Formats: sequence, C-alpha cells, structure tokens
Amino acid sequence: MSAMEKNRLIILFLVSLLLGTCTDAWEEHTRINDNVSQETILDYLEAHSEFSQFTGLLKSVGMEGNFSYPGLFTLYAPTNSAMEKVSAGMIDSDEKKKLFVRNHYLNGVYSVSSDKEKMFLTMKSGKVLEYDPLNKTIGGMGIDASIEAVVSNGNIQVIDEPLVPKFHIWDFIELEAPRNEFVRFLNSLTSQVFDTQNSVQTGIDSQNRPVYDTVWVKQNLFLKNIADLSSEDSLFTMLLISDDVFMDQFAKFERSYRVDDKISNAIPTQRDSMNIKMMIARDLVFRGKHPLQGSPDTLVSYFGVKVPFVKPAVTSSYQASNGYVYTVSDCNVKREHKILPILMEAEDWIYSYRGTSGTPHPYFRERENASGGSDFILDNSHGSQKLTGALFKGPLVSSIKYRVKIRAINDFRKSYRVPDESVELRQFLGQVSITRNPVTNMITNISSVTNAFRTDTLYGRPDFFYDPADVNTYYVPITKTRYAPLENAADDELDLGYYDFSRSDSVFFRLVPFAGGMAVTADYFRLVPIFE
Repeated sequence: MSAMEKNRLIILFLVSLLLGTCTDAWEEHTRINDNVSQETILDYLEAHSEFSQFTGLLKSVGMEGNFSYPGLFTLYAPTNSAMEKVSAGMIDSDEKKKLFVRNHYLNGVYSVSSDKEKMFLTMKSGKVLEYDPLNKTIGGMGIDASIEAVVSNGNIQVIDEPLVPKFHIWDFIELEAPRNEFVRFLNSLTSQVFDTQNSVQTGIDSQNRPVYDTVWVKQNLFLKNIADLSSEDSLFTMLLISDDVFMDQFAKFERSYRVDDKISNAIPTQRDSMNIKMMIARDLVFRGKHPLQGSPDTLVSYFGVKVPFVKPAVTSSYQASNGYVYTVSDCNVKREHKILPILMEAEDWIYSYRGTSGTPHPYFRERENASGGSDFILDNSHGSQKLTGALFKGPLVSSIKYRVKIRAINDFRKSYRVPDESVELRQFLGQVSITRNPVTNMITNISSVTNAFRTDTLYGRPDFFYDPADVNTYYVPITKTRYAPLENAADDELDLGYYDFSRSDSVFFRLVPFAGGMAVTADYFRLVPIFE
C-alpha cells in the first residue's frame, strides 16, 4: 500500500467520525459554496439540470437511496450530453441500467484537484477503471476539473463521456446472451440466499432463536462451485452451446450422471436432470483467453476434459472484460474424454481404520517406484487380531461400470510387525456405506460390502477367488515382493472385476485382510470406466 493510500484511509476514518460537519480539510477540498457541502449526492444531482438524464435513469430503477444515505462515495456524474452517447442497448433493461449506474461511483473520496498518483479503482459495478488525476481521466474518459462538488456523503466529479461498463462473462450471460436452453439453465441456478456475514442479529424470538436484520444476496451455483465468471481478476473462455448440442449431450450422458438410483428410475428424475446439465456445463469453461484465431482445436476444461473447439461452428462471439464467450452449434464431447479413469493413492485417500480391539498401526512408507513415492500398510496391534478394515474415501464416480484394479506388494511377509512367510497375504476390497453421529459427525458404523464386484467374463477374468463361507467377499493374493518401474506400473495391477454404480456419488471402500494376524496394503486403486 502506498503512502498516499494509507493517508487516504486515515483521512476517511476521521471524516466519517465527523460526518455532516465541514472541517477545514474538507473545505479545502471544494471550490463551491459552503451550503453545498450539507447536501447529499442525490440533492446535488436533483438541483442541477445538466444531470437530469442520469438522475432519471437511477431513479427509474430505485437507486436514489444509494446516493442519499450517509457514507463517503465518489460519483463520476455524466452530463446530459454524455448520456446521449449511450446506446439504447446498453440500458434496455433494469439490470443493465443498474450496472451502468454502478459503474459511475465507488466507495471513498477522490479528487483530481488533490490526488497526484495514478491508481486503479474498483467501481460499485465490480469493474476496475484506471484513474489518472494528473491527466484528469477515469477509465480513459476526461474529468472536468473546473466543476467539483463536495457534499455530505462524498464527492462529485463531472464527466462528458459515459463510463460504459464492459460486460464480464457473467454479465453477458445474464443480460445479453441469446436466450437458448443452455443460457436459461445457467441463469436458473441463481437464487437469493441469506447473507450471514452482513446480516446483523437484532434479537431473539420466543423460542430463543436469533432474529436477524436479514440481508439477502444473489448467488449462482455455477459461479460458486465451478468458475466465478464475474471475477475481474481471472481470465476465462466460455462456450455457449446451441439447443441441438445441449440436447445431444444430455442424451449421451443421461445415464452417466444420475444422483438418484438409475435402476429404480428408468427416466431421469428432476435431481438427475439438474446434475446431468451441470456436468455438461462445467466442462464448457476454460482458463485463459482464447481468441478465435490462433486457439487450438481442442480446449481442456477445469476438470481435465478435452473439448473440441470447432471454429466454423462459432455462430457469435463476445470479448468480455475477463475473456471470450462463443456461441457454438457443434461441440461433441466424447464419453472417453469426459469420464476419466480415477487414480486413488492409498496414502492420500485413507480415511479411517479399525481392529477387533486395540489400535491398528498405519505405516506410510517411502518406496522406490511406488506411485506418488509412497505406499500404505495397516497392521494389527497384536498377532491374533483381525483388522476390520482400512476405510478409503473415494472421489465422485459416475453412474456407470468401472473396472477396479489394485497395485500392492508384499515385501513384509504377511504382517509388518509379526512377519510370517508360511502364510500368503490375502485381502479384499469392497464398497461400503457409513453412518455418522449427527452431533459429532464421527463414524459410528461401517457397513458390510454393499456393491460386490461382478465377475462375468464379458470384461475379462478377475484375479481373485471367493471365500466359500461368504460369496460376497473376495480375497486377492498379494504375491509380488517389489514394484515394477513406474512406467510399467500397470504390470503390477491386480484386476478385481467391475462395479456397476447405480448413482453418481462419492464412494467409500474398505480393505480387509483374509485372517487374523494379517496386514492390508496398497499403493493405489484405479477405477477404469467401461463404455458400452
């Protein structure tokens, strides 16, 4: 922070304590009569007919209160001649009018008569404009230094050119983009939410619950969870797909992203449809600015998905303040590019572990040629105890079939603590569900295997055998004693069969030994999509 900015903060703090009183420093800052300083910004605008168009515009969308409330603001007030240069399309809706007004004022007091340093100002619109007091410009537009008003809630500078806001990508999607199904879907993700940070508790109700002076703000789930396309601090490229493309992609992936059971629901539920559309949308935004000319034919999304950028299919484009938006009539994302293999490093995804009694011992071992440089062992606390399992929390899976593979070695002879070469190390892996304490959120129960591997030979024969006493468990013999070089890691993998996930969700796996006295171990697990 520069010395000038520090001084400005100190001055603003002192002025705010004496709001409404004209100090000597305040009087030095103005070249108009003393009585003007007792007015608000709104009073001043209403008293000067040369700002009537701008005043009428802000009143038409109920923003007059923004300029009559206490505070310290700077308004760059456009004259009527400046307003005549604003195209009708820039202010043809209430949202556009509000954005236009917000682009002309900001918090704090600035004056070309006293400021000396060039700086970048963040307007109420969120746009960042260059302010050059020496050359008397804001956003490249000239400031009339001969007219300046200091009033009770701030400062007014006069401009003869409008500060037309350049849309960021989300502005464009909200206000200007063609209203097709995809754009309507993105906008449907916006709602009013309770702003806990800015709401003030005003009391308690009859049931001793807090009562708030509630502040509601707009929130969009795509901006919150995928990419904040309203940010002026980042650069993006966004593809807006046509109705035909949206429909084709929905049909292609409608069984891959079910959040409700696809077996019980032949047709996607409303929740399913929302999730399918979100999963399509999330891979249509990309980091950085990609101009039409010179960009690659394939873009890679935030989630590592390869998306074709078919330039002849671009039907319209817009250069926003934070990137590019293209409307396209062709964007055929392949399933194998969108639903990617999942690699779970055992040492990274371990979540919990248990034994029949005592405390099991986890070991994270650095090993040459182990994926990620380390592997994982969970050993029991006594030689005769059986581990009830190492619990791994997996990532989000699609509602499709996955081939499941494990990479592990037995270089410790059955147990890390009590080695025994006479017994073969065997272990099984299965999907489980968990139960949590609703108060503490601690795990209270881990289920038996809920989704057994399938073993038909359609996708190849797995490398395990069933325990005759329990056909729902399957034990894998771990016989290798050293890892192959990393480039040949797949040579070490054991094939466990395949899962058919009925819904898209985060999953839990449990790794359990065959008998008491055995450890469990893994370098990684790999889930490979099966495309039918």
